[in-house]
Formats: sequence, structure tokens, C-alpha cells
Amino acid sequence: MDDFREWLSDNLRYFLLGFAILAVVIIAVVGIRIYQRVAGSQKKPTDNIRVESESTSTAGETEAVTERTSESEKKVVSSEKETEAETKAAEAKETEKETEAKIAEETETETSETHASETQATETAVTETAATEAVRDPGYLKTTVTLNLRTEPDGTVINSYAAGRIVKFLGKEGSWYKVLVGGREGYMSSDYLQEVPYEAGMENEVETEPQTEAPAPIYKTLKGACYLRAETSKESQILGTYMAGTTVQFLEDVGGWYKVSVDGMTGYMGAQFF
Repeated sequence: MDDFREWLSDNLRYFLLGFAILAVVIIAVVGIRIYQRVAGSQKKPTDNIRVESESTSTAGETEAVTERTSESEKKVVSSEKETEAETKAAEAKETEKETEAKIAEETETETSETHASETQATETAVTETAATEAVRDPGYLKTTVTLNLRTEPDGTVINSYAAGRIVKFLGKEGSWYKVLVGGREGYMSSDYLQEVPYEAGMENEVETEPQTEAPAPIYKTLKGACYLRAETSKESQILGTYMAGTTVQFLEDVGGWYKVSVDGMTGYMGAQFF
């Protein structure tokens, strides 16, 4: 269509020039005929009639040619208008398609960005929640097994508490929790403590030692032959000799010596033998 428009634009002046020449020729012919009629009318009436007839015919032919020329020009103008209208319609349709594609692309981009933002916000919230839970210290715990309360991590045993005993969290040192239980502060292994939700009366339970609660017995096993002595001295009386694998009841840690009970006797054994 663009090629046709370009061709028509380049050759239109030639069409107009041809029409102008044709009009000049027609006018010349008509002029000659009129002149002949005028000249002939002076000679013969018959000639006048003939000239008039010819003039009428020529005039009709001229009008027909003029009408055809006008119709051709109208067709050319109409064709140009139709071509221009089709071009504008095609351009409008192409523009509409480009606009729709651009809107669809922008919508997809916005949707993708929104989804990414929501995903990032969700991940951030989960991370913050996890971090908060990790940082938050437990309030109250319960023992999951019979557990010793010690003066320090891996230190001297203060007392033993049965499974299910409620303790209050005070602090943390490595894998040990500093706790309050039975009115005493000490350390328990975090591996055997489980966090529990708060219930009314827990604060009183950890502050007092129940009268009915007796410390659970603690037993230790010798890893080498050892004497049972009456005092915490290598020079003290030997109450008995026990081989590796012997189990004794632990009573107290006395500066490198364990006070134990075995075979109905109470005495001391070196802590390094356990």
C-alpha cells in the first residue's frame, strides 16, 4: 500500500498534464468546428445545420470526456482517502496492540515484584520470629529425668530432683542452665530440661522445698581398684578395698574425695577413681 501511494504521488503530475493537454486538444477541436460552422453558415444553410450538429456532437463528446475525467479524479481522490483511512486504521491497530503488550508487560512486572516483595516479607518475618524464639529465654522448665543441681557446671552436687520437677530459668552457661529450685540456685544440664508454659503457683514451687521430697540417691561406679577410708586422707584407716566396676552410693563431694556408702559402711574414696 505504501508503494502504491508513493507511485501515485510520483506520477500524479503526469496524469494532470495529460488531462490538461487533452482539454487543450478538445478545446482546439471545438474551436475549429465552431469556426467552420460560422464560416459555413455564411455559404449554406445546410452547412449551418451540419456545423450545429457537429458542434452539438463535439460538445457532447467534450462533456462526456470532462465527466469521465471528473469521475477518474474522484476515483483517485476516493482511492487516496481509502488508502489513508486504511493506513490510519492499521497504525491505530498496531498502536493498540503495542499499548496492550506494554500494559500486559507492566502488569506482569508489577505482579512479579509484588510476589517477590511478599515472599521476602514472609521470609523476613519467619527469620525474625525464629531469631526471637532463639534469643528468648525460657521462663520455667521441668526435669525430664532425675537430675542433679550443682554449684557450677560439672561442679559439686547440691541436691537431686526427680523427673517432672519445676525449676525457674536464671541464666545460661554453655550447655548448662542456671536455675532456681527448692529455694536454691545452681546449675542443671540443659539436655534434661524441657520448657513448660507458665501456670499459677510455679513461683512458689521453685522458692520452697517440699517437705515430702527426699533427694534421689546417686550412684557412681569405680573405674579402678580403690580403698574405702574413714577420713579424707591417704593416711587414714582403710575400711575396705573395692575393685573396678563396684557401684557405690554417692553422698557428698569433699574437695577431691567422695563421701560414699557401700556395704553398709560410710567412708571416703578418691574422686579420681570414678
